[in-house]
Amino acid sequence: MNQKLKSKTIYLLGLLFTPMFFLFAEETKTLVVGDTLPNISYTNQFEEISPLPENTTKVLFMADMDASKIIHPLLEKEGKGFLEKYNAVLISDIHRMPSLITKFVALPKMKSYPYNIRLVREEGLSNPFPRTKGSVTLILLQSGRVKKISESNMEAEIREFLIK
Repeated sequence: MNQKLKSKTIYLLGLLFTPMFFLFAEETKTLVVGDTLPNISYTNQFEEISPLPENTTKVLFMADMDASKIIHPLLEKEGKGFLEKYNAVLISDIHRMPSLITKFVALPKMKSYPYNIRLVREEGLSNPFPRTKGSVTLILLQSGRVKKISESNMEAEIREFLIK
């Protein structure tokens, strides 16, 4: 095959497959003020279906171990009923955690917490949630829509967000 024919063949194959790439590529939009939260079927640490309550006004989202080291001591200190008192929920993205670690280490530990954790277990479902490694994403809702989004890695700021 001569060079000119090879170039045309590659060009035509590119034209053929480029549209297919865009068909299968999922565009994930990051949450912004005015959006509703993504519709995710959450389970909790007891592997029960755990939808967000309709009266939810505050969402704490974490996606890494550093963020969990900030939020769990705070919530354990506050005790049972603290999140519910402030119409808040905790969502944790654990899809990257190896399944054996999840089953034999993380879930047994989570079951000891005096609060409910809504878990995201599938890749891509939590992509709309903004995140920064080591920080908890704080989402304020009003009438089911995002009113404010911030991030914090400071326990005092997270507590203030919850009790306001």
